Amino acid sequence: MAFVKFLAAEAAALGMSTGLKNAATIVKDLVDVVHFSVNEECAKHNECGDFAAFTNAGKPVFHIEYTDSVRLAEACSGASAYKFSTVYKNMDLDGWVQYCDGTTFTSPTA
Repeated sequence: MAFVKFLAAEAAALGMSTGLKNAATIVKDLVDVVHFSVNEECAKHNECGDFAAFTNAGKPVFHIEYTDSVRLAEACSGASAYKFSTVYKNMDLDGWVQYCDGTTFTSPTA
């Protein structure tokens, strides 16, 4: 946590934002330090509630679930209650994405 706080202070001095990726166990200690969260598979691991501290503080949670772990409806229903920005992706991280409203998009990949 000390290292994240250090990095956040250094980034802020340069006018940059910082985020926390996953790390459910330290969210409450760092929600006031970082600007957003990137979370993978909180629905699969039943830990979405841990990241609600971000949205409760007015900060975004960018939430990804993978097609091999949970169904889209399950991923979106839990995350919707917490006001997460949720996408559904293939584990191989190709250009395909599906949003909770059912729309899909495929971006070109190298």
